[in-house]
Amino acid sequence: MTNVINRRTMLKTGAGAALGVGLFGLAACGDDGSPAPAGSAAAGAPKKGGTLRWAVAAGNATQVADPAKAGGTMPLLIATNCYDTLVRADQNYQLTPALATEWSSTPDSLTWTFKLRPGVKFHDGSPLTAQDVVYSFKRILDPALAAVGLAQIGPYLQASGITAADQGTVKLTLTKPNAFIPVMVSHAGFSIVKDGTTDFSKGNGTGPFTLAGFDAAARTSLTRFDGYWQDGKPYLDAIQIVVIAEDATRLQAVTSGSQDVVDNITGANTLLLKGSVEPYMLKNGGWVGLTMFGDTAPFDNHKIIEAMQYAADRKKIMSVVAPGIDIISPDIPIPPEDPFFPSGLQPRPYDPDRAKALLKEAGVSGTFTFDVYAYEGDKLDTAVSFKSTAEAAGINANVITWPHATFFTDIFKKKPAIGISVARLHVSQALPRLYSKGGDLNITHFSNPQFDELVAQATATADEAKQKQLFTDALTIVNDGAANVIPGWEGQVYGKNKRVQGLDASNGAHMYLAGAFLS
Repeated sequence: MTNVINRRTMLKTGAGAALGVGLFGLAACGDDGSPAPAGSAAAGAPKKGGTLRWAVAAGNATQVADPAKAGGTMPLLIATNCYDTLVRADQNYQLTPALATEWSSTPDSLTWTFKLRPGVKFHDGSPLTAQDVVYSFKRILDPALAAVGLAQIGPYLQASGITAADQGTVKLTLTKPNAFIPVMVSHAGFSIVKDGTTDFSKGNGTGPFTLAGFDAAARTSLTRFDGYWQDGKPYLDAIQIVVIAEDATRLQAVTSGSQDVVDNITGANTLLLKGSVEPYMLKNGGWVGLTMFGDTAPFDNHKIIEAMQYAADRKKIMSVVAPGIDIISPDIPIPPEDPFFPSGLQPRPYDPDRAKALLKEAGVSGTFTFDVYAYEGDKLDTAVSFKSTAEAAGINANVITWPHATFFTDIFKKKPAIGISVARLHVSQALPRLYSKGGDLNITHFSNPQFDELVAQATATADEAKQKQLFTDALTIVNDGAANVIPGWEGQVYGKNKRVQGLDASNGAHMYLAGAFLS
């Protein structure tokens, strides 16, 4: 008999990767008027009815309602509320059942089995079957679709490895072992669609809401699905989502009461959420920092990178970017509270004299000047704050403000130094995506064969102690060798009217509204 790793074991190993790029505004504030933590209990009994008015910072006419291509805020709201994934992950990467009631793996982490929830129906009334899951995963693997999850699951799975054992059981037979497949498929980009679906304008999913209208650049309308598999949910009749790009206008919309919830509240703006409105926050929403092309002069000289790291007054920078929360960190892409955080690893201290000495060793005479690009919000705050602390070390960061609308077409992955914020990813996704050769988010151009081997071994083993040690070794290599300055972590903050209850956010701009209601 083949032994399996049961769901309880997977709950202990962590889950939930944000597969979207996650480049959105993040902010945090402190204990005085601090944000309600995501996932906290709602006040009072849920009430049925009402329309939730939601304003998002970004819309893009090129985006579509296909959940497999959900990378922007509005498509993600559609994916998380009109569709379901096999598995759900909370903000602490704990897995819970969704369309799959249980999952298991063979000891070699090569074959994964998912048992489907009985009685689930699509919005058109047809029942969920294993063939729907097979179809959904096969289309994600089709390069022509350009699905957001292809880069993550493609190295481990081929279409021939996706099979329906019976109407309620799906098996994924991998090409190489991965102990974190449930981590991966918890992202909204792995939402399950009906077999044969090619038109996503109606949003025929299994989620709590149906798609009533979609204009990617301006607005989206969702309405309640009365046949949802979670009894009694959703509570809301409808959700109206609009795009308000200007930060000040969006903040005014929630404080004036014209909108119930707004996203992308950054920096000191969080402190303005008071009276009838309040912040709602994922504490470790994402990291902020500067990233450089480590294979491009002058950033290919690691003494220069190390000088920049010592020239960053992390506490001061984070007090500007995320006032009150002050989560400073070493130069790695997981927060200090993460279970895979390397024990004993400390942030580099602020030491301008050491930075000067390193610059001298690097052959720099006089002031070291470089251009860094950022757009308004936490990215620009990070770059400007770094500039102010680095001056004492003889470093001049020439900060160039670029419009948000064209930053990701003109600057991102094109200019060698940028200010950036990246949503929290599970370590099993953060390391390969950000630092492995060919990683889709390798914006530092990092390359280290030893690192790649450590990540591969950590991903393949189901032994938690081995995972911890291997990831620790890989993270240490990143801290010592990658061309980035990561001063710390900020919260992912939403502003909401106090009558809005039951929000359920997780990493990567995932917001689940089945349990939301208006008190």
